[in-house]
Amino acid sequence: MFDEARRVEHLKLPLAADFVERCAQHIVECSRERLPDLSSLLIALPGMALAPALRRALGAAAGRALLLPRMTTLAQLAAAQPGGQPDSLRQLALYRQLRDHDWFDNGALWEVCAELIALFDELHADAIGLPEDEAAFIARVEEAYRTRGSRPLRFEAEVVHRLWHAEVAGAPGRQAAATMALARLAAEARAPLFMLCDGEPRRIESAFCAAWAARQPATLLQPVRWLDPSPSMRVLNDAWPSPEGEAPPLSARAETLRAGLSQSPLAGRVRLIRAANLEEEAQQVAAEVRRWLGGGRRHIALVAADRVTARRARALLERDGILVQDETGWKLSTTRAAALVDAWLEVVASDAYHLDLLDLLKSPFVLGDLPEEFRQVGLQRLEQGLSRHNLSCGLGRIATILGRDDECAGALALLERVAAAQRHMPRGSATPAQWLFALEQALGGLGALAPLAADAAGEAMLALLRRRREEIGAVSWRLTFAEWREWLNRELEAAAFVDRGIESSLVMSHLAAMRLRRFEAAILIGADRDNLAPDIPRAVFSNQAVRAELGLPGAAAARARLRDDLAGLVAACDEVTVTWQHMREDEINLPSPEVELLSLLHRQAWGDDLMTLAATQHPAGAAAGGTPRPAPQAAQHLPPKLSPSAYASLLACPYQFYARRVLRLAEADTVREALEKRDYGEHVHRALQRFHAAFPQLTGLPDAELAAQLEAISRDVFAPAIEANFLENAWLSRWLDRVPGYIEWQKGREARGWRHAGAEQTREIALPLAGGGELRLQGRLDRLDRRADGGEAVLDYKAQDASRLRKRMEEPGEDVQLACYALLQGAEVSEAAYVGLDADPPAEIALPEVQAMVRAQAGRLAALVDALRDGAALPANGIDAVCDWCEMRGLCRRDYQNVDRFS
Repeated sequence: MFDEARRVEHLKLPLAADFVERCAQHIVECSRERLPDLSSLLIALPGMALAPALRRALGAAAGRALLLPRMTTLAQLAAAQPGGQPDSLRQLALYRQLRDHDWFDNGALWEVCAELIALFDELHADAIGLPEDEAAFIARVEEAYRTRGSRPLRFEAEVVHRLWHAEVAGAPGRQAAATMALARLAAEARAPLFMLCDGEPRRIESAFCAAWAARQPATLLQPVRWLDPSPSMRVLNDAWPSPEGEAPPLSARAETLRAGLSQSPLAGRVRLIRAANLEEEAQQVAAEVRRWLGGGRRHIALVAADRVTARRARALLERDGILVQDETGWKLSTTRAAALVDAWLEVVASDAYHLDLLDLLKSPFVLGDLPEEFRQVGLQRLEQGLSRHNLSCGLGRIATILGRDDECAGALALLERVAAAQRHMPRGSATPAQWLFALEQALGGLGALAPLAADAAGEAMLALLRRRREEIGAVSWRLTFAEWREWLNRELEAAAFVDRGIESSLVMSHLAAMRLRRFEAAILIGADRDNLAPDIPRAVFSNQAVRAELGLPGAAAARARLRDDLAGLVAACDEVTVTWQHMREDEINLPSPEVELLSLLHRQAWGDDLMTLAATQHPAGAAAGGTPRPAPQAAQHLPPKLSPSAYASLLACPYQFYARRVLRLAEADTVREALEKRDYGEHVHRALQRFHAAFPQLTGLPDAELAAQLEAISRDVFAPAIEANFLENAWLSRWLDRVPGYIEWQKGREARGWRHAGAEQTREIALPLAGGGELRLQGRLDRLDRRADGGEAVLDYKAQDASRLRKRMEEPGEDVQLACYALLQGAEVSEAAYVGLDADPPAEIALPEVQAMVRAQAGRLAALVDALRDGAALPANGIDAVCDWCEMRGLCRRDYQNVDRFS
C-alpha cells in the first residue's frame, strides 16, 4: 500500500530464505529510471552484516553492473551527527543524585543507575515520555499494579518521575540525541529511502520513515513469517504461534499438520541433541561442524545462546585448524588485559594479599621492561619467600621480612616496582577522571602500558579507559576507591572485545544477529531454558502491567520476537542443529520451551521428536572404554635419594611417585592463612623440642612447674600465628589441655628407663643395590630416646587420633615410615612408635619386631629400585583412599579410566 498523504509504503514480505532477494527486486523495480546509478538512494539495514548479500541481490535483480546505493544503519546515521551526552556522564549524574538523596542502599546504587538508564532509553526510543504531573504518573502506576496507597510503590514512582524529568531537562542522552539527529537528517532528505526491518518496525524506525516521507519517498520492508506458505514454515508457525493470539491446542494443530502433510518438511533439516555436560555439548558442536564441512557445506553459523559452551566448541575446532569468526566477541572483563587491572586493584584494596600479588606479577603484561630471566627468578623467589615466611599480606611487611632473607634478593626489585606503582593511586577519594589517570600511571609504573598496547584486547581496554577519562573529565565531585572500582568493573563488563584478526565462512554470533541472513547450516548452542529465553528488559518497573500502562513492550512481545528469530533461522538454513546440556551442576537442565514445543508437536504429528542421540567422543588414540591407564618407565631418571615419604608414595601409587619425584610436579608450599592440622602438629613439635632442650629429664621436678614451663614455651611458639589470626587461640587451647597428660606420659617413659636424647635429627644411609651402585635413604627423626644400656627408640609425633594410628599399623607392610626411621638410626633401635598427641595422655602405637621390619623394608625398597632401573612400569593403580587426596589425580586422568584398577 502507498499512502499519498504520508508517502510511506509499508511492504510486508514472507520471512523466507529469499527475503533479501525480494527486497532487492522491489528496490530495483522502484528505481528503474535511475539504473544503473543507484548511488543516490539510501538503504537503512538492521545490521551491516546484510550488506554483502543485498549488494549481490541488487546486481542480480538488475541483471547488470550498478553504482550501488549507500547502505547503513540507523545507529550509524545517528552517530555521524554531533551531540548527545555519553552514558558514562549520565550514569555518574544519576549516581550522585541517588547517593546525595540516600534513597537506596549504597551497595545497589550502580545497579539502580543502570536500570534507570535502560528505562529512560526505552522511553526515548519509543517516544513515550512520562506525564509532567507526578500525581498523574503515580496514579497510572497504581492502576497498573491494581493497588492504591502503597508507600513502596509511591516511593519507586516518585524516584523514577523526578529523575526522568531531571534527565530530560539536561543535555540529551544517547538515545534522545539519536532521535533528534535522525529527525535532522530526515528534514534534509534528498533521495528515496528503503528501510529493511528484521521484524515488527520499532517506533523510531517508523518515525524516521514518516519524517523522511515528508520530503522523499520512503519504503519500509518488513518480514512476516505468517505470509510464508512453505510447508516448513507452516510447521514452525504451528509450533510457535503468536503469544498474543488464541491458538488451537497443540494436539489439534498436530492433527491438522498430519492430515495436510504426509511427511515432515523438517525431517533431516532439524536435529535436536541433548548432551550430558558442557564438554559433551562442545564436542557435539564440533562434530556437527566437521560433518557439514565434510559434506561440502562452507557457510555455517554457530549461534551462541550459551557463550561458555560456544567458546569451548570454538577451541575444539581451532585445535583441528578450523577457524571461526566471532562477530560479537566476548566481554572485555574476561580478557587477560582486564584480569591485569583486576589483579592490580585487588593488590591495592588488600594491601598486597599474597595470591593477588602473585597473580599481578605473573601477568604477561607486567614488568615486560625487565629481562625475562630476571623477572622469572625474582617471581620464583618471591613465591618461595612468601611460603617460607608464611606472609599473607602487607606490602611493607613482606618487603621488610624478605629483605632480611638472602635467598629472596631477586624478589625485592619486583616489590619495589609494585610499591612505586601503588604510590600513584590516590589515598581516600578522587574524581573519576583522577582515578582513571592514576590507574594508567600505575600501569605505566608496572611496565604494562607497552605490552597492553601491543595486545588487541589490551589496546581496546586502554582506548576505553582513555575515552571514558575524556568524557568525564569535567566531573568535579569525588568517588571513594570502592565506588570507583565498582563503576570501572561495570564499564569493563559492558564493553565487548571482538577479535578482528580472523576471517572465516564459519561465523559465531548471537541469535538476534542472525536475522535475515542466509547460511547453509546453523547450530544453536545452549538452547536451554535459561540461555534461550525471551530478552525481557530488566528495568525498574519490571511488572508487565506497568510496562503496558506506560506503552513499553512486554514479555509477550519479547517471546514473539524469540519465536520469529527461531523460525527465521530455520527458514534461512538448509540444516539446523540445536544442542543443550541435559544436566548442570547435578540438576536437570530443561530445554527452552520453544524447543520442547517444536519437539512435542513434531512427535504428535509424525511420531518423531527430532531428537538425535549424542555420539560419544573419545580423545585421539583412546579406547572406547576410557582413557588408558598411564604406566610410564623411568629407569634413567630415578632420583638418587629417597625419603621415607617418597618410599610410601611409591607403594601407595607408583604413578604418584613418578609424578612427584621423577617429574618433580609436587605441589609447591603455599601461604597458610589459618592453621591447619599439620601446622598445629608442627607448632607442637617446636614447643616440645624447646621444652626438652631445656628439660632433658623431668623426673624429680614438680608437675605443676613443668606444665607451666611447657605452657609458656607453647604460648611463645603459637604467638605469631595468634597475632595474625586471633582464632588460632583455639589450637593453642587444644594443646594446653593436653600438657598435663604429656608431662605424666613423659615421666612414665623415664620410669621405664628412657631418656630424651634429641629431636629433629637428620640421618642418611646408603643401601646397596643388586644391579650395582647404591640408593641413599634420607630422613629426619622427630625424636630419639636412649636407655642406659645403649638401646634406642625412635618416636614420631602425630596430631592424630590413636584409633587411626592403630588401624594404619595393622596393615602389614603398608606403613613404612617407622621402619625407615629405625633403619636410618641403626641396629641399636629396639623400639619405634607413633605418639598420638590427640590422646590424653599421649598414646604410643609401637611397631612390632622392629629390626625384623627394618630388614624387610630395606630389602623391599632395594628390590623395587632394582626393578625400576631394569625398566619396570609405574602404573596409576592407587586405591580410593590414596586417590581421594592425591594432587596428581587430574594428571593420571583417574576419573576417565574404565579399567581394572589392579590389573
